[in-house]
Amino acid sequence: MTRKGKGKGKRKGKKRNQAIEKRPRWLELPEVIWVDILQRLGAVGMMLTAEKVCTTWRRLCKDPSMWRVINMNNCCDTYLVSYFKAQEMCRRAVDRSQGELVDINMEYFATDELLAYVAERSGKLKRLGIACCYDMVHKDLVEAVQKFPLLEELSLTHTTITTKGIEAIRRSCPRLKSFDVNNNSCFMCLVWYSDY
Repeated sequence: MTRKGKGKGKRKGKKRNQAIEKRPRWLELPEVIWVDILQRLGAVGMMLTAEKVCTTWRRLCKDPSMWRVINMNNCCDTYLVSYFKAQEMCRRAVDRSQGELVDINMEYFATDELLAYVAERSGKLKRLGIACCYDMVHKDLVEAVQKFPLLEELSLTHTTITTKGIEAIRRSCPRLKSFDVNNNSCFMCLVWYSDY
C-alpha cells in the first residue's frame, strides 16, 4: 500500500510541473513593458477592459503612476461610452492619479463641474486639452484654469471661450508656454452636441 501512495504523489508533482510549464510566456514580460502596453490603451481602455484581464494588470491599473496622463479623446465614439459615463470615468481616473495628474485631454464631455473636480484634485497639472465642449461657461473655465499653477500647455478646441476669457487665462497663467484656441465650427461636434 505504501508503494501506491508514493506513486500517486509523484503523479501529482508531475501535473504541477506541467501546469507551471503551460503558463504563457507572455506573463514573464517585465513590468515596464506591461505599463507601456496598458498606457497605450488609454484611460477608458484600462478601466473597461485591461484591469479585468488578470490580477497583474489589475494591480498595475490601480497604480497612481499609471494615471499621470489621462487621454479621453474620442472615448464616446471609440468605446460607445455615454456622455455621463465618460464624466464618471474621468472622475475615477482623476481619483486614481492621487494628485499626480500632469496631463489630461477631454473631448465631448467636459463640463464646468467636471473641470472644477479636476482642478480640486490636480495641482500638478501641466497640460490641459478640451475639445467639443459647448456647455462650458468661460467664467468657470477661467476660474478652474487659475487653479493649475504649473499649467504650461492649454488647448481649447471648439469651445465657447470668449476673447475676455482668453485674456483672463493669459494673465492668470504665468507659466503658459502654449495656448491653442480653435473655435471653428465642427460639424461632428455640433451634430453630437445637438443630441443632448
